[in-house]
Order: sequence, then C-alpha cells, then structure tokens
Amino acid sequence: MLWLNETQAREIVQHARRDAPREACGLIAGKANIAQRIIPLPNAASDPEKRYLIDPSAYIKTLTALEKEGLSLVGFYHSHPKGDPIPSPTDIREAAYPDAVYVIAGLRGEKPALSAWRIRYGQVESVEICTGIPTETDEDITLSRAQKFAIILSAVLALLFLLLLSLSLLPPAPVIPVR
Repeated sequence: MLWLNETQAREIVQHARRDAPREACGLIAGKANIAQRIIPLPNAASDPEKRYLIDPSAYIKTLTALEKEGLSLVGFYHSHPKGDPIPSPTDIREAAYPDAVYVIAGLRGEKPALSAWRIRYGQVESVEICTGIPTETDEDITLSRAQKFAIILSAVLALLFLLLLSLSLLPPAPVIPVR
C-alpha cells in the first residue's frame, strides 16, 4: 500500500495537466510506504508525448538532497495524457526499481485517475493508494529480497555460534576404566 495525502495526489494530477500533452514525471519521497514529498522532474525522453525518462542529472541531484533530509525514494510517478492509469508495455519493460511504487496519472476523460503499481521483473501488481494519516507504519514496511536473505543468514549464523559456544562449555566426558 502507498500512503498519499489529498494534496500530494492533487500535485501529481496538476503536474500531469500542466505538462500535457507531454508525459509528466517525478519522484515520490518519504519513509517506508508513506509519501512526504512529491518532486516534479523534467522529462528528458526524445519523444515526451509518448514516453517519459526522468532527467538523470536532476534525478541524482534530487536523491542526494533527499538522503541529506533523511528521506528515501518511495516511488516514481508519470502521466498518460491520453490514456488510462495502467502500465504500458514500455513502462513494464523499463521499470528498473523492483521495490519502488509506480504511480500513473491517467488523464483520459473528464476526471483524472491515479493508480499505483509495483513492477518486478516484468510482473505487475496493483498497489492500494491510501489517503489520510497512516496508523501503523512498522507493519507496512516491505523488505527486499536482499534484506530478507540478510536477516535469515544472520539468524542461522547466530544459531551456529550459540551451538558451538554451548558445546565448548560442556565439561569433558568422564573416563571410564576398562577392565
């Protein structure tokens, strides 16, 4: 799930409308799955009416600034000025951050729509967008595969260490005389 407040959702839609017919794009910054800032960035694609490419230098500069603020990348957003808020084949193919949320603003029709997606290695999964104030952030944190592996490896190593320590503290076996 992704937590966006009403103002943040409006910011994304306003950016999408402002840049139409070009695709708008930007970052969603925050902590865990809670958005704290919406950051519009330039679309550097060669054909910005059909696709988006976040300007690499603006992206790096923004990530550096976010790190200094103690925020991290929650996800990305972009618009489909003439389409629905669902990932296109290009969006799926070019999604390079499997733990990020991809928000799409679809401007087809009179009322714009937002949807969120997690795109992992070509697999697309819908992500619920929640508005309001999040209540329990600790349970909403999603760990990456590398983080899960590190936790399991640490637990196994700790268990082995305790087992070896226990064995080393055992008294020696008694000597039984043989007659």
